Amino acid sequence: MELQSNPTKQHGSSNGEHYHHHHHRSRVKPVVYCILSFILAFVLFALSICTVLKTTVFSKDFIINSINSSGYCSNINEELKNELISLGNASGLDKDFVNKFVDSLDIENAIEDYISNFYSNKSTLVETIQFKQQLKYSIDEYIKEKNFDPKAASDENIAYLIDVATERYTAVISIPFFSVMANYISKYQTPLTMVILGLCAAALIIIAIIFFSNKYKHRRFRYISYGFGGAFLATAFIPALVFISNKISQVNIEIRSLYNLFVNYMNTLFLNFWIYAGIYLLIAILTFILSRKYYKKITSH
Repeated sequence: MELQSNPTKQHGSSNGEHYHHHHHRSRVKPVVYCILSFILAFVLFALSICTVLKTTVFSKDFIINSINSSGYCSNINEELKNELISLGNASGLDKDFVNKFVDSLDIENAIEDYISNFYSNKSTLVETIQFKQQLKYSIDEYIKEKNFDPKAASDENIAYLIDVATERYTAVISIPFFSVMANYISKYQTPLTMVILGLCAAALIIIAIIFFSNKYKHRRFRYISYGFGGAFLATAFIPALVFISNKISQVNIEIRSLYNLFVNYMNTLFLNFWIYAGIYLLIAILTFILSRKYYKKITSH
């Protein structure tokens, strides 16, 4: 009778005891899965960097939104007026002429065309044909309106004035370093997309390995939560470091329009990292909760 009672007792032992017995025998697997979690975190971190670059630096819409939200066009308008007023004073053009002429220009469209040509790799130069034509017409009308002697303003002087004004217009409209960036954007646009797809595939494969090679559900979710938790820390570290250091607002750019554009552009760019960090944190929390749920279930039987 005593011999029969032992098997019964053994059979009635909890799944939790069986789990702990099996757990003590497995020492290599936890190390392997921790390494997989670390690789997953690195892949997700790299994915966040590549995706942020794709949706910001490599996106025409992103910089146009930054231009609109930073008041870049209105600042450009004022700067161009100041540039042409100083030039007009030396050439006999009054302030009212400059204000009227600059206000008649469609600065916003000129900048958007410049950005569009830049991202489509057509040209990195500011389109100046329409500006020259409009300025030439406005000067001719101004001479007639003021009843100036046409001989007093030779074609050579007018041409020189238009050339200098065009140079200043180009300097105001153009964005520094765009011509350098154009080469990289054109060259790496497609490879960056391929890298993003490759990183997505790698992340899914690692998650699948962790999920399907683990017998116990709580382990599956635990190691996945480690991966997403690590990705959260790495991704959140970049914007946290940038905003705490406050280096963006301290950049030395004397031109107000460029300063406002740069600060708005960079702040928005790094804010994008918070979006991916938040997604990773949410998934890490959810998978951790599931891990604890299944762990309690298996140890409570």
